Amino acid sequence: MSIIITGSHKNNIGKTIISIKMAVELSRSGRSVLMIDLSSGKLKMSEYLNVNEDIIYDVVDVMQKTCTLEQGIIEIKENLYLLPCPRIPGKINKLNKESFINLLQSIENFDNVIIDADLLTSAYIDFSKIDNAITINNNDFSSIKEINFDKAISSKAANLIVIINKYNKKNAKKGKMMKSSDIEKLTNTTITSLIEENANYSDFCYEMIFDEKLLKIEINNIIKKLNL
Repeated sequence: MSIIITGSHKNNIGKTIISIKMAVELSRSGRSVLMIDLSSGKLKMSEYLNVNEDIIYDVVDVMQKTCTLEQGIIEIKENLYLLPCPRIPGKINKLNKESFINLLQSIENFDNVIIDADLLTSAYIDFSKIDNAITINNNDFSSIKEINFDKAISSKAANLIVIINKYNKKNAKKGKMMKSSDIEKLTNTTITSLIEENANYSDFCYEMIFDEKLLKIEINNIIKKLNL
């Protein structure tokens, strides 16, 4: 089993969409994939996947042993499953490192687990249990400090992947934002996938999640770099 965690210092950066698209692509290859939503972002995985009304139990219920793992999981499609974030505001704040480790230890029957977190710096994350840590940012000037911070904090993870989403090519040329080559130089990392800003992605919907062509190259570039 390979455990993947995604995080970002930015709001509305596309982290949840990228996490779901990775999970969908991996499931299409025949792998059994469990998505775990630990993000407090505006839109949850369950909302993108049209299963928000199907939630009875959630990830916190599983951690607190209110229900079994099997009771908390929602099947999305063949090989694709979701352990949803709570619908009750603030309930996710009960996470701690012990419950995080216990959750990971309870998961056995999946090839890949993709965890959509808020920040890689979240105190509950035990990186010694993580195979792949993914930091997602854009190309504004704050990205350098944030990527370097994530690089340091996730050093115990087996593999760190840097994704630049909503890359503003025009502003990079004008010097108003960072060029991808400068990001790599100043963070001493390699950008695995660079996704240019596209207004068509602003209203992502269920159909776009399962569109086999949309972001296929970019997502496959990420998957190739994963420790699976």
